[in-house]
Amino acid sequence: MEVTMMSRNNPTPHDRKEKRSISRRRLITWSATALLSGVAGCSGTNNPSNGTESSTGSPSPPADSVFKGVEFSGPNLVVNLTEDHDVDRLNLIAQDGSTFEQTAVAEGATTAELQILYKSGGSYDTGEYELVAVRGESSDTMSIDLQPEISVADVQPEVDEDDQNSTGRLFVTVENTGPGPTWVYNIGFRNAPYSNAPEVIEGDGVADTRFELPQNPQQEFLQPDTEQRFLKGRGVLIISDDDSVSCEGDSIELTVVVQTPHGDIEQPVRADLSGGYHIDDQAAVQHPCKNVDIELLSGGGDDA
Repeated sequence: MEVTMMSRNNPTPHDRKEKRSISRRRLITWSATALLSGVAGCSGTNNPSNGTESSTGSPSPPADSVFKGVEFSGPNLVVNLTEDHDVDRLNLIAQDGSTFEQTAVAEGATTAELQILYKSGGSYDTGEYELVAVRGESSDTMSIDLQPEISVADVQPEVDEDDQNSTGRLFVTVENTGPGPTWVYNIGFRNAPYSNAPEVIEGDGVADTRFELPQNPQQEFLQPDTEQRFLKGRGVLIISDDDSVSCEGDSIELTVVVQTPHGDIEQPVRADLSGGYHIDDQAAVQHPCKNVDIELLSGGGDDA
């Protein structure tokens, strides 16, 4: 299968951002599941339990302006205009007064999109932006606060469908309660007992950033007032006989790290292990525990 990565159609406002990329060169190990697919034509709802691709929790436009409102879909800011508008162009102005993004508005169109999240680096910096609708010699303006607020809402063990024992992998539910979208490009674990657990990308390091869930890469974009459940392909709580912890009533503390272009979020958790080993491969020397209970601990926060 040929995979094509989305590129910027409007390079001028972004020339200054091409070299910025996502800090620490985190995206070297992209795979097909981490690339954009089906951006055009995708839609969603604003249901927080749904991992949505669009959001309607938007600021109110100024009275008597050409703006009907804004929402988000995938990596884009979607601008809705009045039926009788005469807008030629939309400019999104950053805090420093520069043009972050711009797009022409086709005659008769009442919707236009501005891309604000990029998987190749250069996503928007958090803060208040001015959306300017250019109408010949005049313009209308509205302010938009782009500030994601990311947290880990829940961590739960994956269980085997057949025997209901833990598989060693962990579901991580991430929520965004802020007014701006972001992209969850990696989730890693610190202090995991399994040496091959999903890694946190540090400095110029690389890691396998693929997710098993969600299967649709569009849902890696976390819109305002939404949450999404993530699952990496590799195990986390995998124990061997040589480890200092066992599956016979021991506990271990580890840290879940959610990585986005707008900073890392760390959430410490405690895993209580019991029930003995879940041996599904007799040849393996490391196994998950049968029973795992996860508790979120205090002390999590932004590590950006």
